[in-house]
Amino acid sequence: MRAPDQLDEGLDDFGNRVSGKWMPTGINQPFWELIRGATIEGYLGTGAKVLKDFTRACVYTRDYRDLNDLRRVLTTLRELGLTGWINYKRDCDTGRGLYGRGALYWHSPPCTLRIEAPRWSVGREMDHESRLLNRETGRGAVMPQP
Repeated sequence: MRAPDQLDEGLDDFGNRVSGKWMPTGINQPFWELIRGATIEGYLGTGAKVLKDFTRACVYTRDYRDLNDLRRVLTTLRELGLTGWINYKRDCDTGRGLYGRGALYWHSPPCTLRIEAPRWSVGREMDHESRLLNRETGRGAVMPQP
């Protein structure tokens, strides 16, 4: 299935950018060429890149809230041959300077098409705190991005 032509890009209820990326690890040059080709042909997300040492790729998506689109991209990555854990991170969490396991928003267990929330996520906790503050103050989004 090809990527949709248009998806809502912008901000979520907390003022966060909604774009994000699947981050498969253990990439080699031949597998990167498969990801690159599928991205160019429109079967993956909005873009893709790989680290120079091929330890990880980033396959970008338009909206972390759109689980149908995230599953479509995940399915394509699995069909290309990726079998291990695949982590997903929101771009707003990268903008916040969040890195490591606590920065993940979604992940997919090996050899599955399941999309699960990790047990702990700093970004989710920050959103929760923002939601509580919004209720107390009656304010809208309190976490604008640069």
